[in-house]
Amino acid sequence: MPSSNSNSDGVHPSDETPNVPAIDMRAISRVAENCPGEEFITNIIEVFLADMSERVSAAGLQMSQDDGAGLAATAHALKGGCGHFGAVQLMQLCGAIEDQVRKQQPDGIHAAVNSMIAEAQRVRDALIAFRSKQAAL
Repeated sequence: MPSSNSNSDGVHPSDETPNVPAIDMRAISRVAENCPGEEFITNIIEVFLADMSERVSAAGLQMSQDDGAGLAATAHALKGGCGHFGAVQLMQLCGAIEDQVRKQQPDGIHAAVNSMIAEAQRVRDALIAFRSKQAAL
């Protein structure tokens, strides 16, 4: 039986992510266009990456400690930052984790958190590449 965070074919969202960009370039480009300078976008990317790393680490720990309330709060907080950078898949994974915990559906939560961790790495790589490209302009 597919977990609640699977699609109708039983495929977990992370199984599909290689075909989906880690960040929506339109969203991050809008952020960059509205920034007062190149240094500002670099700084907010750094802040987001540091925050994301802390939250992803916390989520892994909370999962291992069966801290559902903490995991839901962490997923919710991470989901909010993802929208600004166009990290749509990561945002959806965080929302799915939050929903699973809230509905007390523990089946598949480990897989969902592992998918979130993997997707966070893709987002990190994409934002670092974007930041490097911006610096070269």
